[in-house]
Amino acid sequence: MPDIRRTFAVIDGNSLMHRAFHAVPPTMNAPDGRPTNAIFGFLNMFLKMIDAFHPDGVAVAFDKGKPRVRMEMLPQYKAQRPPMDPDLRQQFPMIKELLSKLSVPILEAEGWEGDDILGTLARMGETAGCDMYLITGDRDMYQLSTEHVKIVGTKKGLSDVQIMTPESVEDLYHGITPELVPDFYGLKGDTSDNIPGVPGIGPKKASALIAQYGSLDEVIAHADEVKGKMGENLRAHIDDALLSRKVATIQTNAPVELDFEHTAFPAYDASSVADALGELGINAMQNRFLALIGGEGAPEAAASTLDIPDALHAYAATGENVEQAARELARAIEAGEWIAAVLDDDREAGALFGLTHTLWVAAPDALLAFEEPDGGACDLPKVDGYDFSHGLIAGVLLRLFGEGKVVSPDVKALIHELAPADSSVPAHIDVLAIDPDRIFDTVVAAYLLDSARSSFDDGYIADAYLNVQLPAAAGEDGAAEGAVPAAARSAVLARTALMPLAESLDRTRAARVFTQIEMPLIPVLADMERTGMRLDPERLSEMSDKLVGQIDELAGRIRALAGDDSFNIASPMQLSHILFDVMGLPTKGLKKTQRGYYSTNAKVLDDLARDHEIVRLILEWREKTKIKSTYLDTLGQQRRGDGRVHTTYNQTITATGRLSSSNPNLQNIPTRSELGHTVKTAFAAGEGAVFLAVDYSQIELRLLAHLSEDEHLVRAFNEGEDFHAETAARVFGVPVEEVTPQLRSRAKAVNFGIVYGQQAYGLSQSLDIPMAEAREMIEAYFRAYPGVRTYLDRTVAEAKRTGYAETMFGRRRPIPELKMRNPAQRSFGERTAMNHPMQGSAADIIKIAMARVARRLHDEGFAARMILQVHDELDFECPVDEVERLTAMVVEEMEGVVKLRVPLIAEASTGVTWADAK
Repeated sequence: MPDIRRTFAVIDGNSLMHRAFHAVPPTMNAPDGRPTNAIFGFLNMFLKMIDAFHPDGVAVAFDKGKPRVRMEMLPQYKAQRPPMDPDLRQQFPMIKELLSKLSVPILEAEGWEGDDILGTLARMGETAGCDMYLITGDRDMYQLSTEHVKIVGTKKGLSDVQIMTPESVEDLYHGITPELVPDFYGLKGDTSDNIPGVPGIGPKKASALIAQYGSLDEVIAHADEVKGKMGENLRAHIDDALLSRKVATIQTNAPVELDFEHTAFPAYDASSVADALGELGINAMQNRFLALIGGEGAPEAAASTLDIPDALHAYAATGENVEQAARELARAIEAGEWIAAVLDDDREAGALFGLTHTLWVAAPDALLAFEEPDGGACDLPKVDGYDFSHGLIAGVLLRLFGEGKVVSPDVKALIHELAPADSSVPAHIDVLAIDPDRIFDTVVAAYLLDSARSSFDDGYIADAYLNVQLPAAAGEDGAAEGAVPAAARSAVLARTALMPLAESLDRTRAARVFTQIEMPLIPVLADMERTGMRLDPERLSEMSDKLVGQIDELAGRIRALAGDDSFNIASPMQLSHILFDVMGLPTKGLKKTQRGYYSTNAKVLDDLARDHEIVRLILEWREKTKIKSTYLDTLGQQRRGDGRVHTTYNQTITATGRLSSSNPNLQNIPTRSELGHTVKTAFAAGEGAVFLAVDYSQIELRLLAHLSEDEHLVRAFNEGEDFHAETAARVFGVPVEEVTPQLRSRAKAVNFGIVYGQQAYGLSQSLDIPMAEAREMIEAYFRAYPGVRTYLDRTVAEAKRTGYAETMFGRRRPIPELKMRNPAQRSFGERTAMNHPMQGSAADIIKIAMARVARRLHDEGFAARMILQVHDELDFECPVDEVERLTAMVVEEMEGVVKLRVPLIAEASTGVTWADAK
């Protein structure tokens, strides 16, 4: 009977902590404010290692003090490395204390590196009859690989790893076996550790030489045979090669001890886990650690893979299944449980259930599939509490929204199943009657917790909030037989993730924004998307036809000036060639693209347009072609059956909290150019109606006055003065009555620049003035409003301490750039920290206003409809006889959202078209 070898894992703590620190954004903090991102990443990798290798024992090795052992060999060893980031340094004692509470042995020895401790334990473990896994990011550790010692290297981030055996080491280095790895480093050196090697010999040449001669010693013995510059360098640096091999050799005699027979993992109890993780605010990982010990205190459902219950399919044509599933759902609704619902619109060939439309519902004890074939009515059974007259899925959703508590990664999509975005299709629900307290959108929750992310897919939520992996769904690689579709898995995940997300919202104080701003907004956005905007396609066509001739004329003039009647103006490469190579326009300060030509982006052309007619014409050509292709030729095609275009509002795109618009993007139609403004003439209110536009006046400047409490700024707004003229008077030292339009314009640029954290360079560019003058203007502004500088400095300092900036309402924006080494990135982070409290608070305020206005439109029987939101502006389609009443109501609600130290002003205007109203 073969011997059963114990499995033991040893982690290079320094390597993994460094890797984690740079892989996880620096936005995580313990309740006392200490950073925890490296600890979080370390634990995440630790748990994945446990899941992958199931070791019988685990230990963690750390460096201690200067690497004296190697510095005695090579004094400049690692001398070029910059000091450790203070936020990372602070986390080392924290991770050691946490590991101690989890009964994981920590091994370190003064003057010795973690590498040598791993090497020592590797040989000790082999001798003790163990299979060893060394978890590290250092490739020089490959020399330790044997039949019973495997090196687990982190390749990218924290999740992508490779397991190195003697065979894979030899394959990687083209014949270099583990015992020859030090020889390999002796020749090539290691710049990261300041190991010199032989100049001019890189990895390929080093492996080739060792493959040819067998070892470093043999390479040296045959150095005279190596030709050219490489041979000269080799012969001149033999001592360096030998010393480099010695320094690169992992020591196996570090003064550490470990009892392999009696060291076990896990060796902690449930209370230790709760204490260790709770102190650091990393509660989301508790279930994973508890699941490893089982028994009392360990949640039964906790596992490394999301548990998917068996599905009960309720086919529309099968009455018995429908009744069973409907009654199962009714029990969960009556019990007050949160119920997850996700629509499956996968109509591709080979989909699990063919060409069908399926609603997947995850209840506490069941996964239900309510499925109906496309297009055909079905004879549905009558089930108490359900109205199936509009179809199976509609009947289920009507009951869910009417009586249940609904969680989903896309609540708005569920609402549109009952109230389609095309208003020519009947709605089966009063959208604004949906109770926001009984909906929970998991993607919106995840977005509020980390708005700097660009994606909140199921894999991210499973990993970040449940620490589980998603099983492969039907149709995906590795899917098990009988695997459910991705939509079913998504429903199970949404229900499982609800509580961890809710707890995280509470812990980060984002729950208020979620429950009072974002969830009430979802039905409002669904209603606005369904209403849409009336569009005149003939008007668009007329404008498009008119532009064709103008664009062709511009193209002819551009090519004539260039002396080339065939080049493609739309090609950045060809345009760059014409402007800079053929016409010789100045290139000073310009950067080349990766493809080797000078950029012709808008900023470059704007700077050149002042002095070169061809560039002015190119900019005009670009504007007209973009307007034509983006709006005039496409908007008409996007009308639905009701003759309207219906944009989609996105709550989880911008880091500031502002809504964005897509398909089509109606927020981005240019407003400052005459041509962009003309596009808006195609949006008409209709007969007997007008557009009403109401927008906040200077809201971000008013928020700056409120938040900074600067007495002069507050007084300027409270006295109702021309604020920009008042600023000009204070900054330029002239009486208000002597402020010229030019001075007022400059003061306006400074006012808004300060809100956006603009520095002297940005102001000099926007006003086309020297840097010194721009710097003096900013300094004069701060002398005029000293409270603003104090507030902005305090805001940046607080953001650097916490890792985020916050609005008046508690919306956080993580700013990892504040802790980055690159000065340009740090500067961006500082500007973001200055701006977010104003821009983010403005976004919160208009969202609150939208919900309140929508409620009053609904409750007070207005015929007017809210049809669009663009940043600080709300737009309405309003019957003429309601204009006065609607204006008074909207202004009242918008101005009454929050009480500031200065007036919050909303200004209204009307017009027959959107263009006329603004």
